[in-house]
Amino acid sequence: MTQPDRPERHPQDWYVEQTWTVRALMRMVKFDRDYLVWDPCCGLGTIPCAFAAEGFDAIGTDLADRWSAQTLGLPHLFMGEHDFLGGQRHMLENWALLSIIFNPPYGSEPGIAERAVRRALMTASGKVCALLPIRWRASEGRFPFFQEYPPLEILEFCDRPSMPPGDKLGERDPRTGALTAWRRGKTDYAWYVWDRHFPRPATITRLIPPRTPEQKRADRDYDLRRVGVLPLLEEAA
Repeated sequence: MTQPDRPERHPQDWYVEQTWTVRALMRMVKFDRDYLVWDPCCGLGTIPCAFAAEGFDAIGTDLADRWSAQTLGLPHLFMGEHDFLGGQRHMLENWALLSIIFNPPYGSEPGIAERAVRRALMTASGKVCALLPIRWRASEGRFPFFQEYPPLEILEFCDRPSMPPGDKLGERDPRTGALTAWRRGKTDYAWYVWDRHFPRPATITRLIPPRTPEQKRADRDYDLRRVGVLPLLEEAA
């Protein structure tokens, strides 16, 4: 039986998480408001905007400026283009009280997610939270990393987040004309949480409760409007 072709990955691993995934993290983890929140892979600014909306100081950078060209709120939170895994340091890396919250690149090259998390753990002075597939920890090759850097917590989503490529958020179903972004998730995800104040914890795994169908519709509608895909008078199908 012929398997359907898998869609090509975005060349820079630009996949867009929804705001509800960040709100879920903030509900389950206590963050110190004295710490600056930095997302070095911020894309369209989902994580900085969600934290800023709750009163945190939050900043985003990325390989490319995908944010300011869009009709998005809080564009002043974008601090410019920066390669987090490159050789040049950003001034934010010298911030005394710094937490790094991000959806790191995952599949564009072997081991890139681990490299990104290691860089974050070497840079942050507070918490590091990485949004990654649950299967990321089920790896023989990653065993030494988890021995060296055991997470404080792993927060597993009960309903699957959808992570569409950032350049396809406006695509529509050719049959129905309905927007396809964030319709349904295909991969199980978790927040991996480290705290630099607790370098050798016994990892705790907790579940992020599922949302109601009504909340799922409201969450999707919110983000489609936030990124400017859904006009104000149109309802998401």
